[in-house]
Amino acid sequence: MQRGRHAELSLASLPGKGISLMADMPIERDTLIAQYVGEVISRAMYREPVNTNEVIDARFIGGIARFANNSCSPYCVVERWEVGGETCCGIFSVTAINKGEEITIKYGRAFVRDRVS
Repeated sequence: MQRGRHAELSLASLPGKGISLMADMPIERDTLIAQYVGEVISRAMYREPVNTNEVIDARFIGGIARFANNSCSPYCVVERWEVGGETCCGIFSVTAINKGEEITIKYGRAFVRDRVS
């Protein structure tokens, strides 16, 4: 995440899903797909119950990663990293992803894994 590199991605409208995040290149397992960014807000301001004091709300302000849709069998996970004293979140592949496939994560209270670099 320090280098700001990520996979080549695009957005597509998929029937029944709306706007979806798509791979524009083959992606290997354990690859940073994109950094997940948005407005940092308090737990009290967020619309869903969460287990942390702060959350990243990407509904109105955020990068392309906010278009990753939910899946019960996701291709990716969201990981929280400490990089240079800053907390960052990124979407990482847990399996190889083919060009043209949708980038998916599992939504939910505990979908972020902690990592330290």
